[in-house]
Amino acid sequence: MGPTIGSEEDDVLDLDLDDVDVPFEPVDVLGTEHEGDTLTVYTVTGGGASLVLSAEESSRTRSTPVTETDLTAPLRTGLSYLFRDGIRTVRVRIPPESATDALSSLGTAPLYRYDGLSFTASAEN
Repeated sequence: MGPTIGSEEDDVLDLDLDDVDVPFEPVDVLGTEHEGDTLTVYTVTGGGASLVLSAEESSRTRSTPVTETDLTAPLRTGLSYLFRDGIRTVRVRIPPESATDALSSLGTAPLYRYDGLSFTASAEN
């Protein structure tokens, strides 16, 4: 099954926002593709890379706290979906340079934390 891409809001995966307190609304989303606990988000900028955010269980590994000022628009969009039940991994499709910028804004920690959510961040081509 191919991605759901379009210009209407109906094409964006409608996950129940009433049950989850999400810190951000997704921005510049054209469509989504949902498979299991992984969500791929297609953005208006498109791109040949993915910013990959994965929720992690709280562990003994120390996570680095991040603030809203540390988060680029693609990071905020990815986190907005990662806070939803049933989603463990979010791939935000963006240009490679945007993925690099997003990771640079976070620093080099292996594990991050925003508003009680621990997550990893990486880029994939």
